[in-house]
Amino acid sequence: RGFVQAPLYLAFLAAPAQADQPLGPDLAESRLRGCLLAGSSAVSRPDLQGAVIQVRAFCGAQINRVRDLRVAAAKQGLKDDDAREAEDRAIRALNQEIAEAVANFTGLSQ
Repeated sequence: RGFVQAPLYLAFLAAPAQADQPLGPDLAESRLRGCLLAGSSAVSRPDLQGAVIQVRAFCGAQINRVRDLRVAAAKQGLKDDDAREAEDRAIRALNQEIAEAVANFTGLSQ
């Protein structure tokens, strides 16, 4: 019995260390999509705008992580105005994707 518990105990101890490590883009995107699906299934608002706000609050950490990764990729090699414009485009695209995902998962429309 101790042999079965040892790997579980070690995995439990390793979990916090893994949680602090940066996620790769694919894993971050996957976690965000899962969170959007989970959040959308628990929406209590009857309108799309309210549902998006509620899901964004539920998935804030995942949204921020994906936003940071996308902005970094968009700004790579750019400076000043070009970097700011690339950042704005990346954020707007993510916001649009979030709204579309919530609409698809909830069946709500504008």
